[in-house]
Amino acid sequence: MDIISQNLNASQEAKQKLVLHVQNRNKFKEMYRNKSVQMLDKPELVFSDIKEPKLNPQQASIYQTMKIELTEKGYSDFRFLGQGAQGLVLLAKDSKTQMRYAIKGVQVRDIQGNLYDDVQNKVKQEIDILEQCRGSPYVVSLLDSFEGKQFIYLVLNECQGTLTEIIDMNQNKRLNEISAIKYAKDITEGLYYIHSKNCLVNDLKMDNILIDYNGNAIVSDFGLADKLTDKSGYSANQYLGNFIYQAPECYDPTDKIIGKVYYDEYQKLGVKVKQEPSNRSEACSLGIDFNLVFNKHKPLNYDSEFQNFVYRKQLKQLIDELTQFIPRNRLPIKEALIVLKGIICFEFQLDDMLIEMIDRDTQQLASSLENEIEFVQDLSNKFYPIMQEDFFKYTIFSKFF
Repeated sequence: MDIISQNLNASQEAKQKLVLHVQNRNKFKEMYRNKSVQMLDKPELVFSDIKEPKLNPQQASIYQTMKIELTEKGYSDFRFLGQGAQGLVLLAKDSKTQMRYAIKGVQVRDIQGNLYDDVQNKVKQEIDILEQCRGSPYVVSLLDSFEGKQFIYLVLNECQGTLTEIIDMNQNKRLNEISAIKYAKDITEGLYYIHSKNCLVNDLKMDNILIDYNGNAIVSDFGLADKLTDKSGYSANQYLGNFIYQAPECYDPTDKIIGKVYYDEYQKLGVKVKQEPSNRSEACSLGIDFNLVFNKHKPLNYDSEFQNFVYRKQLKQLIDELTQFIPRNRLPIKEALIVLKGIICFEFQLDDMLIEMIDRDTQQLASSLENEIEFVQDLSNKFYPIMQEDFFKYTIFSKFF
């Protein structure tokens, strides 16, 4: 077979794989809708359709600096995504490959080049832990990292939004039963994988749970993450995360409002606890339980809506056992995952909730065929195509639809 024939066959195969991927992901999303899973339902926009928000002067200045540094590294077509403690998160594209990335920039030097030692050490630890936790579709993927003149950059897989956005879309600010189970399963998958790598996220909250283009929940933001010591099963440091989202044993006993109340109760029970977080403390990150602060460790209350859930018995058992006041009595995250995955597999009659992504060869061929296709890189060799809404009507792919 000559080279021209081989190229034609490869191009045809790439078209078919792309079409199959789109048909498959539409089928999955329809299945979610039929099961009343609450989703983002946001349009998948190519760069030219993404509007830039209005930035304040400080954001605009940082944004401009980051764009200059990233342009020197071969990125273009920037869009603002959000702001972190030390920098911004941008959407950027490699114009050669049509690949899209979320790029987090952390400022480690001032304009004169003076180094912020503490910030640099923290971001290097974040990179180290992200590299250690690569490989799960339920954990944000670090695809690259590099340093500019003022910022260190983390190149991450782009996601579509956050779990908070889905919750806020509902009038009662709650997920329905099947949605809560589906996203809890995804988060538990991510946590179990991270814990298997002897790491803790240390900042588990709804704003840090992203939703990818497949509709799956992704554990993200490792800015406060820490490693577990091999022997003890606890982190090397005391709790580093968000003050509101930590297990009761992790609060500082010298804090008279919350920490001392928890500490005194453990003392009365004759239970010795460590402030350093562990796998079981991270799974108990529900926020400050003021009912517990003022009424000690009474059982949680379940309202009438919960009592009507189909899986209320299994869910109540999971919640009660994950939030036990005494850490050693809490349910291991692996056992919680078994229950949640069992429910999802039964409900959807599936063993795996992942849409098959296209491979690098298909991505490269498809991007050379049509300029209207952009790609989100997920894992090391998996890609998700983003196309304009009417893409299939006016391109060479129209005959497939």
